[in-house]
Amino acid sequence: MLAGDDQALAALFRLHYALLYDYGLKLSRQAELVKDSIQEVFAYLWERRATISAVDSARAYLLTSLRRHVLKSLARQLNQRQSDQQHVLDEATTYASPEEFLIMEEGAEADRHALNRALQAIPARLREALYLKTYDGMAYREIALIMNVSPQVARNYVSEAFQRLRTILLPHP
Repeated sequence: MLAGDDQALAALFRLHYALLYDYGLKLSRQAELVKDSIQEVFAYLWERRATISAVDSARAYLLTSLRRHVLKSLARQLNQRQSDQQHVLDEATTYASPEEFLIMEEGAEADRHALNRALQAIPARLREALYLKTYDGMAYREIALIMNVSPQVARNYVSEAFQRLRTILLPHP
């Protein structure tokens, strides 16, 4: 492939596609993003073949390249979402009076502080499992591997974290 053999590139693609796709889905649940990232990794390899050094393990090189590409794509999505949210906020400020905007902003800030206090009130293991599930979108199996527990224990941690947060945040009747 490094010598310019496009058939070698195609064979490399066929040989590693399933592994790369499965690995990519562990990094992001967005199947299209993963497929696009795999395509872009191979396009990059082909475009830069003259400057790429030979490697001991093509599999490790491809997995590392895919990981880097998926994480960069996710970071770009996050930045875009934040930019979109700021745009919505900017539009809202043009239609709301300064007093209404201040009230909305104070309410959102109070909600954030309450949630942060509630998160700090639950045990660290529960907080970690909840973070991995909600912010990283990981499956219970993946959480279990990271936390060195069984998948059922990971599920129990997340459930318990949600129950404790509800107890702390919702007023009792």
